[in-house]
Amino acid sequence: MGRINNQINDFISHWFGKIRVVKSKATDHNEFVARYKRFDQFVYHWRDSFSKEAILSNKEIIFSKYFGFGSHLDFIKRLIGQPASAFENPQYNIIVLLYTINISGHKVQFELHFHDKKLFSISYTYKAVNEEARKSILSSLLDKQGLSGAADLQNKIIIDQYGNGLLIDQGQTFAVHYLSPQSKVMQLAKEWSGMRVG
Repeated sequence: MGRINNQINDFISHWFGKIRVVKSKATDHNEFVARYKRFDQFVYHWRDSFSKEAILSNKEIIFSKYFGFGSHLDFIKRLIGQPASAFENPQYNIIVLLYTINISGHKVQFELHFHDKKLFSISYTYKAVNEEARKSILSSLLDKQGLSGAADLQNKIIIDQYGNGLLIDQGQTFAVHYLSPQSKVMQLAKEWSGMRVG
């Protein structure tokens, strides 16, 4: 198992530079739980993400060669290890695992989102990055999707031929989200939003 974990770290390091798991602070856990305490956090994230203007990529959106969308929660935990924090919404059968990692000297919250114990989304949220680092990360992500010239991603989402989404949030916090439309969460979010709004 140690060899597989090393391979995963090597793979992620190839994308983002040196990575290591770091101890999570209590404030990170509290912010994490507060963010996902209510299901509307999922609804607005999904509804807003896939209502953005799509930029089509001819390369499949992949975040790991060791696991992908639909991977089982237990498999991921055996592969990566126990998370720093976890949040469960039993009503909607959603579980979010939080790992605090260090990528190229940047503290990052790495989240894996599961519905029915199947992975449907992952997020990297950078706690503090300067403009130069943001540009470097953005350039790397765009290069991987063959979109080097498409740097303006304001209100846009990158979509591959399978409908998978790559959303880069360049607001106050810099975050990278990988989303799978194949998950039941998309329909669940639409139904919930319709009931609340309609």
